[in-house]
Amino acid sequence: MSRIELVKGAVNEQLNDSYDLLAMRLLFAPEYVVVNIQKEIKDLYVYPERLESSYCDEWRAIATRALFRNAFGEHWRSDEENLQRYLNYLRRQAIPKCVHQNVKLFRMLGEALAIACSDNTIAFPDRQRQALINIIWPEKAGGK
Repeated sequence: MSRIELVKGAVNEQLNDSYDLLAMRLLFAPEYVVVNIQKEIKDLYVYPERLESSYCDEWRAIATRALFRNAFGEHWRSDEENLQRYLNYLRRQAIPKCVHQNVKLFRMLGEALAIACSDNTIAFPDRQRQALINIIWPEKAGGK
């Protein structure tokens, strides 16, 4: 199995929840971002579908690149062993430290997830949501 297959499998199996992915996004922040991470998390209160439709995919890509770049430093070990050791380091030290340093952001994510999973929350499909927004705020119709 190639390194990239190992890494993608590890991300999908071991870094698969929103909190781990957010931690990876914070630990390995991209050099160029259009919207800062606090704004992205705040947007989840209004647009909870963004977490699954775009944010998690972006964060998985960041995690995949980070693991691929950093997990294989000890060349005398097998790729599987290197990857497991690095994942253990992330799980035991780096991710908990990141959560502790960014506790407010992780709480906001938790609140947004709770709202999205609530029985009284209805997520509109994009086309219907846009139509409703155009009715409520007609001046924003057409991207103005």
